[in-house]
Amino acid sequence: MVYRLLGDGLNFIFRYIRGNRLRTLLSLLGITIGIFTIIAILVAVDSLKASVTQEFAKLGSNTIYVSKWGWGGKGEYPWWVYRNNPEPDYRDYKALQDHGRLFANVGMMLSNNGTVKYRELAIEEADVLGVTPGLAERPLNLVLAAGRDFTPLEFERGQSVCMLGATIASQLFPNGDALGMKLKIRGFPCKVVGVGKLHGNSMFGSSPDERIFVPLQFMRRVVDIKRASANVIVTGKPGHANEEVNDDIRRVLRASRHLAPSVPDNFALNRTELVAEDLESLFSVLTKAGWIIGGFSILVGGLGIANIMFVSVKERTRIIGIQKSLGAKSWFILFQYLAESVLLSLVGGAIGFALVAIIAPIATSVSGFTFSISWLHVAIGLLLSVVIGTVSGYIPAQTAARLDPVIAMTKTV
Repeated sequence: MVYRLLGDGLNFIFRYIRGNRLRTLLSLLGITIGIFTIIAILVAVDSLKASVTQEFAKLGSNTIYVSKWGWGGKGEYPWWVYRNNPEPDYRDYKALQDHGRLFANVGMMLSNNGTVKYRELAIEEADVLGVTPGLAERPLNLVLAAGRDFTPLEFERGQSVCMLGATIASQLFPNGDALGMKLKIRGFPCKVVGVGKLHGNSMFGSSPDERIFVPLQFMRRVVDIKRASANVIVTGKPGHANEEVNDDIRRVLRASRHLAPSVPDNFALNRTELVAEDLESLFSVLTKAGWIIGGFSILVGGLGIANIMFVSVKERTRIIGIQKSLGAKSWFILFQYLAESVLLSLVGGAIGFALVAIIAPIATSVSGFTFSISWLHVAIGLLLSVVIGTVSGYIPAQTAARLDPVIAMTKTV
């Protein structure tokens, strides 16, 4: 009997909503916008966090970058501390390579922009990187689709060979025959020995697809070292904390640069955790902003649902009286109107969620980052819809449940 009454009540709700489409649509607008805003922000933040985690895994958690400039951190960026620091140079690289105790690998990277040409095709301000053995693959993420890496002899002699990122290769060699071809980097002939696989966009704007890799010694010949950006990249041995590796780097560099004990470091030691802290703060702000903006929209939508429920109670006062006179209990009337309110809220939430589901793949194709909806996002959307529907409909439902059946049947709209 109870289940039949509940079924009849829900059937009545659906018939009423179908008969008042415009009113229903207007009352759902706030809920739709609120759920859309909150879920869209959560999907974006969670997807970007996953992308950041993936990028950091590729860079290596035990990898430390010796640079002129620090990567930031909490608070105001102290640019004046780093302004007079020298760029790391080849002597720093050799000192760390020869005298480090806790290093599994030491590499150096020189970065500079220059014109790259093949016949009549040219790329202005292309990102050219001079690297030592092993750096192109990790942490710079170049995975070869064709060709080979540089040989030890090519590294040692700085021979004029290069490996191209996928985007660079497709721009200079649209027919796909880059291997063995000779192009010019800043006017210097260079033979293509490798082409990378398509990597896709990077969170940090450093995709290998848009880079050209050359041996470090070749790079030192073709660019003005003073204008190039340099990094010495140190990977610590397993079992040693980053702070221990930092201390070993500091010991070697301070001795190599002849820094007195009272003189502060004139170099920066950077780790991916520093960027992670900044990004975590940004993600936190975005999430809070999404909840605040979405919360206001949901509040407006909740008031709209409450208003339509009060109107609904007023319009159906006689029907409520008839239901009660036929034996319907107050709890049933309460349930009927609460269920209608929750259903309205769920429909609004479903529309908002559907909009996110439509936009997410479009954003993925446009940006190159993967925006995916998880079951947690579904659960949050459902829970929010149920809660706001229950809260918005409770007072109207309570009003309907307390109506005297005799008085209710005599009321006219």
